[in-house]
Amino acid sequence: MTKEINITIENKLVMEKRDMNIYHHATRSAHMISFDSSITLPFKPVSEDDYLHISIVSGPGRLKGNCFVNLPSWINFELSSAGDATIDHLGDRTLLKIPPGPPVWQLKMTRSLTSPVDQPSYRVTIGDNQLEYK
Repeated sequence: MTKEINITIENKLVMEKRDMNIYHHATRSAHMISFDSSITLPFKPVSEDDYLHISIVSGPGRLKGNCFVNLPSWINFELSSAGDATIDHLGDRTLLKIPPGPPVWQLKMTRSLTSPVDQPSYRVTIGDNQLEYK
């Protein structure tokens, strides 16, 4: 089992043109990524005091459309949202659908020591177009 993997966070909020804040606990580093950009970070198990925290930059105004978060199904997550988010399991992926409204949602991701990781890298995509995930 791989102890450390790489995880790429992709900001595909091109219609909304929103930036994202990402905090990586193991390195105590904060990053802001622009729409249509990405960042790759090392991701260790939560037992090694690691997690990622993702949020949307709040201005200007409300999100006009749905926001979709596509992540590997083995990721443990906590979602805080002002609206009713839906969760769909699609094979080896999990799709979170966050409804339009104030951009106040936050996502905390962790990895269990027993997560079935079999690749050196994975990706998490946050976007405003569900067609990217079909």
